[in-house]
Amino acid sequence: MFKKRLAASMMTILMSAVVLFAHGDAEHVMGTISAIQGEHVTVKLQDGKTESVMLDKNTKYFSGEKKAKKEDVKVGVRVVIDAKMDTKMKMLVAEEVKLGVTDSHDDHKK
Repeated sequence: MFKKRLAASMMTILMSAVVLFAHGDAEHVMGTISAIQGEHVTVKLQDGKTESVMLDKNTKYFSGEKKAKKEDVKVGVRVVIDAKMDTKMKMLVAEEVKLGVTDSHDDHKK
């Protein structure tokens, strides 16, 4: 019985480590979409700076745990983007875009 629990605990720890390091070398871009131009989005970061990220055919989109679509990426939406640097283009390319809540100040403009 002890060996089964130990084995289950070790498996849980191993799986957790795999999840934690799945995006180990990806850069995280967190903020609000401030502009969209073709395949590029500009994200206003939490410190007020901006970062441009390219979206490509391999980019995956999520809203919470559910899959989302590229069309769900809109100005004012908060995002966390996992991206890697494309050394040829010298630009970040999104691997995953996790969508958050629409910026509330847009709702007050009506």
